[in-house]
Amino acid sequence: MSSNEQIGNIFFFGFLSFFLFLGYLLFKPFLKVIILSILITIIFYPLYLKLLVKLKSPLISSFLMTLLVFTFIIIPSITLVSFFVNQIVTIYPLVIQNISRYKDIELLIKEIPIVSKIYEIITGTLKSLNIQVDISDAIRGIINEIVSFVIQQGKGLFLDVTLLVVGIVIMIITIFFLFKDGDALYYRIYSIIPLSDKDKNFLLSKSYKAIQGVVLGSVLTAIAQGILSFIGYFAIGLEMSYFWAFITFMAAFIPVGGASLVWVPVAIYTLLTKGFLTAFLFAIYGTFVISTIDNIIKPVVIGDKTNIHPMVLVFAILGGLHLFGFIGVFLAPIILVMIDNMLQLFKEKYVTDS
Repeated sequence: MSSNEQIGNIFFFGFLSFFLFLGYLLFKPFLKVIILSILITIIFYPLYLKLLVKLKSPLISSFLMTLLVFTFIIIPSITLVSFFVNQIVTIYPLVIQNISRYKDIELLIKEIPIVSKIYEIITGTLKSLNIQVDISDAIRGIINEIVSFVIQQGKGLFLDVTLLVVGIVIMIITIFFLFKDGDALYYRIYSIIPLSDKDKNFLLSKSYKAIQGVVLGSVLTAIAQGILSFIGYFAIGLEMSYFWAFITFMAAFIPVGGASLVWVPVAIYTLLTKGFLTAFLFAIYGTFVISTIDNIIKPVVIGDKTNIHPMVLVFAILGGLHLFGFIGVFLAPIILVMIDNMLQLFKEKYVTDS
């Protein structure tokens, strides 16, 4: 390769990188909407193909699928998130009011039997070790941090809802054209990947199936656990059962703990307020119904489409939440799936067994 060709290549890739970066800046305000639209389209694309075979019209099939998604996915999602934000706005003054009643946190602690015992043990141990710690201030600080976190998340969630409502037309249009022209877009991307057809088919088809399985499995599990938890919360007379069921739905996306991160504290609260029998029956229901449904749905939907260790997934989802917000719950597994498939391809192409 001559020096002129090398200079030309450097210039070309530099120019390409520059304009790709400008393109990223252009689409950055709409990235969440676009990514969400792509995920929804991927999940429902097999249904679109079946509809296309029957109707023989990409335009009508795309319109009907977009209408289906809008009616049964987008509208219910906006309704649920709006309800959640409204509940946060309702709960916040009550939390502040209840906390402000107790100028001395120790009075609040001593009113809860089990907590007061734990508090006595901790303070006694610290005194015996000659450690001077004001636990009341520490607890007050923790409560303030929790309240501040809830406020920030509530504001952020409300902002996301507002942006979602504003961008709803963009999402609908994007989903429609992804159904209609998704096949052409796929082959356009396929044609520019500088790999053999065998490697491209392995990478894209396996990633597509894994993404479809992970996203669909996570969503179906979260919906099932949200509904089942609401039934349990309503049965034990928990106030604001809808709200806590939605919190359980959100927690279900966390790989380790999942829905139990919510229903277990509810069971403890039930033990303190409604007695042993009610708490015991609810704990049985939580263990064998709410949590067990996870072990039924995910293996059926996801199967062997991905082989990601739960702890790796936990760190990835936490990082995804930090980088992308709630949509990071879905993006994190997808990124891991892509990395895993790329590594498998790398091993097959470049690593030889000695």
